[in-house]
Amino acid sequence: MKSKFVILVLLALAAALAVAPAALAATPTVTGISPSSGQGGATVSCQVNGTFDATTAFLVTTVKLVPQALGGSSITGTVNTVTATRIDVTFALPATIDYEGLYGVNVDQWLFIPGAGVTLPAVFSISPPAISSLEPASVAAGSPELSLTVNGNNFRAPGFLYLGSSVRWNGAEVATTYNSATQLTAVIPAAKLTTAGTASVTVMNVAAGTTSAPVTFTISAAAPAVSSLSPTSVWAGYVRNDVTLTVNGSNFLSGAHVFLSGGEKTATTFVNATQLTTPLVAADIAMPGTLTVSVKNPPIPPGTPSAGALPLQVVAETTDPTVTIAGSDSSWHNTAVPLTFSAADAQSGVQKVQYQSPPTVPVWTDGAGYTVPVTTQGPVVVTVQALDWCNRVGTSSATVNIDTTKPATDALKSVTVKRNKIASLKYRISEPTNLSPSAAVVITIKAKKSGRTVKTINVPSVPMNTMQTAKVKATFAKGSYKWFVAATDLAGNQQANIDSAALTVK
Repeated sequence: MKSKFVILVLLALAAALAVAPAALAATPTVTGISPSSGQGGATVSCQVNGTFDATTAFLVTTVKLVPQALGGSSITGTVNTVTATRIDVTFALPATIDYEGLYGVNVDQWLFIPGAGVTLPAVFSISPPAISSLEPASVAAGSPELSLTVNGNNFRAPGFLYLGSSVRWNGAEVATTYNSATQLTAVIPAAKLTTAGTASVTVMNVAAGTTSAPVTFTISAAAPAVSSLSPTSVWAGYVRNDVTLTVNGSNFLSGAHVFLSGGEKTATTFVNATQLTTPLVAADIAMPGTLTVSVKNPPIPPGTPSAGALPLQVVAETTDPTVTIAGSDSSWHNTAVPLTFSAADAQSGVQKVQYQSPPTVPVWTDGAGYTVPVTTQGPVVVTVQALDWCNRVGTSSATVNIDTTKPATDALKSVTVKRNKIASLKYRISEPTNLSPSAAVVITIKAKKSGRTVKTINVPSVPMNTMQTAKVKATFAKGSYKWFVAATDLAGNQQANIDSAALTVK
């Protein structure tokens, strides 16, 4: 009985095969796939859309990615679910594949014998090599030869008859070592790293002729370095504004600025890559101390700060200027007296020389000389000051004695004396106070009738405004005489009128 049943089943199957072969091998249709691309080395879950047979429990469904060019290998997916309008499938895309490009989607549904599959051509693509990161991603300009690690996927090892993946620097091939499907190492010569800027890094799978999207490598400007300063010190409070600070170093870029203890000197002149200059104004160096000089390359802010900095000493002056006045003396003058001024300063130098002489010059006046006029009588004080470039002050003064007043002479009284006796001649020389303190006096005794001079008395210095006595022995003949008093003060002024008195010798 059992063998009869088996025979009946076999006969039914044979009849089915002969009558309806399509029932044993479904004919699907494919309209699309989503997503329609993937990256080598990734696992991609896709939805294949179309018309499929989901009614037969024992129906086998396969989905493959079939390369659209010779030489590639198909990739079979893992079917997860099948419905009448879609198939959910997962593809494990190899990290290293032998064909990069377009793949057709092949769906095959069969019961016993494969062969009823259908292919939707050129709907899925496996991307060319891709770069995910660079190590390092940047270096400073002027760096030595660089070993660049390129991370990504779908990198290919070289084969016996074909080249593998090649790193390209701005499109030019560089020496490349294959580490794995996700990592390459490239050697970048120092000659390619001399100038600040960027470079385009790509990976080409040479045999396939496919190239990754570019990744930017940055060559940053090398950090500026400061090696020396000129000058190395300046005077604190220096107000001349004529000091130019020269900063020597390396790796300076056009637009670089000098910084003084963090303060930006926008008035920086770029001389060349090894030298900058900037003026030092009074505000920069107002106080003694130490300024730190550094450099920043553009863009500013924030700028690329210099690797080092140097000190600029701001030194306090310790001396005042010395002042010299030429042309003054202790003598008395009845004409204008020219004076000349000079000054010296051993540290910051002389800024200016000024003088004043009240009441004629009541305020400080710039000048290197002054002629004392005769409009003011008596001792005239001229004060001179010199300012250095740190505004320290040195002073000096001189007194010029001016006297244009003629002295007055007084023969105080007539005198009677016996012959060969001593006669006392009383007289006074007068001038206003604060003028010449003394005068030279000449007393002349003359015969009254003939006017003949019988005696001359010279007194070299007689104090002003005091009564004086000239003693003379009356050795000349008896008779009537007159004695005259003449005077010349220290400024050379002679008396206005010569006074006289009688002298009688008995």
